[in-house]
Amino acid sequence: MKLSVRAAFVGVVSLLLSSIVWGQAPAQIGNIYVGVCDGSGTQLNETDVYTSMGGFVNAFHGPAQAACTTGMTFDISNHLRVISAPLGNPSWSVNEFDAMGTLLSNKGPFPSPVSIAHDNQGNLYLGQGTILKIAPNGATTTYTVAGGAQWISLSTDQHTMFYTAANGDVKSYDLSTRTQGIDLAVGAMARTVRTLADNTILIDVLGAIQHWVPACVGCAYKQVFSYQIPANADSLALDPDGVSFWTINTYVDIQTHQGMADVYRTDIKTGDPLGGFSLQPLSSGRYYSMSIGVNGDGSTSVLGISPSSLTYPARLIGTVSGGKKIALTNTGGVQIVLNNVTITGDFTIKKNGCVKGISPGATCSISVTFTPTQKGTRTGILRIFDNAITSPQTVSLSGVGK
Repeated sequence: MKLSVRAAFVGVVSLLLSSIVWGQAPAQIGNIYVGVCDGSGTQLNETDVYTSMGGFVNAFHGPAQAACTTGMTFDISNHLRVISAPLGNPSWSVNEFDAMGTLLSNKGPFPSPVSIAHDNQGNLYLGQGTILKIAPNGATTTYTVAGGAQWISLSTDQHTMFYTAANGDVKSYDLSTRTQGIDLAVGAMARTVRTLADNTILIDVLGAIQHWVPACVGCAYKQVFSYQIPANADSLALDPDGVSFWTINTYVDIQTHQGMADVYRTDIKTGDPLGGFSLQPLSSGRYYSMSIGVNGDGSTSVLGISPSSLTYPARLIGTVSGGKKIALTNTGGVQIVLNNVTITGDFTIKKNGCVKGISPGATCSISVTFTPTQKGTRTGILRIFDNAITSPQTVSLSGVGK
């Protein structure tokens, strides 16, 4: 099956690669990054970059050493942060690259971290049994969590960390209060976890990708969808478009002894396949490390909200006001997709003009009405969940009943 899958893409990949100027182009939003393991005689410390159509862009190299590049994230500056694991050495580091592949920093050593994440304040987090926080100034904080943190993924509230435990459960931990949260998915046998904009999760279960959602507010999660992807997933990454994810399947060709890999793109909502391609074969004992990232994942979409609050004039109990509009503007470079919009109090969404998403530079609006149920001041909150880095956005609502 591996060879037939690769054959399906090889013609397209060959055509695309024939027009590439190797190692010259800067990485762009939406590019695919894959980790590489060196052979015994190579010291490249390499992460390869491809376009979403399969064209090779560049190879990023850390300090020369025989190593695997593994877990990766894109920080608030959209710099790649990738774990570098020297072969046969438990002391690992984190390489930082700009879009041209220039090595900006090399932090460490760390005790064999499995995964890496970041928040909007510039802090990095490593899942290494404990969760290690690394501040921009280099200060570190260690969080001891139940079950041992493997793969980590920060929720939209920027202080709850979802993580896979050593036994495959998906758990949560509140970084601000340093307390254990709910167990999201018990017995899931999860290898990796990724948090979506609405705080539902995608998990890799023995090569199968599943979508899990909370059964109720504050409750454990339940599986609602299982994706049929062309080959088992070694890991997954979210696309910055907010509607799709990428998976990678790695293997070694038993005839040529070359390292091989195929990547696939899948629609989150429908499960429909959105394309895929094969990576370049690796020789000299090198192979792909099963890691994948997408440039712009969680770091480029910016949603402007105006106004940040709505106030309604006093009106009779039970009567409906006219709609007041909230303008949503995409000031980033990636399509913004609204995953969910909720509202509380005596307020109702009259019309959501943003259901089809917001293109870069575009503006849409949500109209809200007020219907007081009691006398006096009434308050509520509109929450917007999306793929922007500031999700969820909130708008304060107030009015007076008479």
